[in-house]
Amino acid sequence: MIDHTIVHLSHRALISVSGPDWASFLKGLCTAHIDPLAEAANKGEFLKPYYGAFLRPQGKMICDALLHAVSSDEVRIDIPLCERDELVAKLNMYRLRAKVTIAPIDLPVHVAFGHNLPDGFMVDPRKSIIDSNFGVAYGWTGETTDLAAWTAFRFAQGLSDPGLDFARDDLYPIDANLDLLGAIDFHKGCYVGQELTSRMKRRGQIKNRILPFRYVGDRLPATGAEVLSGERRAGYVLAAENGLGLGLIRVDRRGGPLSADSIEMMLNIPNWIAPHLPETGPEIGPKIGPGDV
Repeated sequence: MIDHTIVHLSHRALISVSGPDWASFLKGLCTAHIDPLAEAANKGEFLKPYYGAFLRPQGKMICDALLHAVSSDEVRIDIPLCERDELVAKLNMYRLRAKVTIAPIDLPVHVAFGHNLPDGFMVDPRKSIIDSNFGVAYGWTGETTDLAAWTAFRFAQGLSDPGLDFARDDLYPIDANLDLLGAIDFHKGCYVGQELTSRMKRRGQIKNRILPFRYVGDRLPATGAEVLSGERRAGYVLAAENGLGLGLIRVDRRGGPLSADSIEMMLNIPNWIAPHLPETGPEIGPKIGPGDV
């Protein structure tokens, strides 16, 4: 009995960073926990992904990233395809005297989700946070289903997919909940975009977060449509499909009736996000748990 779903993520792509200096090089450029990744690689423990992001100096996201070592001298980085060329060029610009080689890799990216992952899939590090099983594979071949299945899974769990749901320079990583998803190492020191990211977290200046919602009826809320809480602006729609969606929502205005394009919306705050939101009025709609998709 097949108890998982596999989807080809044609909008994702890989970069290879190889050479003896890859860990120190990436530590100053990526938000991810690089030291544990390097330590595991040096012990011969490969194929354990770590989640992170690449930022502008001003703190806005270029893209998210899933990193995994394939040897002690090479790490591969899963990023949005639309950002690959720019990121390769940017990493080469920062390379200077670092002993690293940076190049794109043409391997298909697949995701699987369900009770048991098929052979060849690595467990995504976000699994333990959202409490729902999923993982990735590169170069896998086999039957897949439509991207809509992955979209429905993500929307129910409150997971955004940069490159699909929003573009580069649109959001800060904390807006996209990357601080809650273990993507930001707040203790490793400087990296590009670190100053503003650390300040937002330290001072609690978190005004917006991506939150999942349901909407009523067959009409689709338009991407970018203003979300209203009564008559007050509460955010905007990032993406919506088949009754589910994601919005960038002001956390202090999430209570009360919400709408977009005159369509009624009901927030469904996942358990992994709810404890990190400030107190407000009554939530609208039931909370979605890991077994609801």
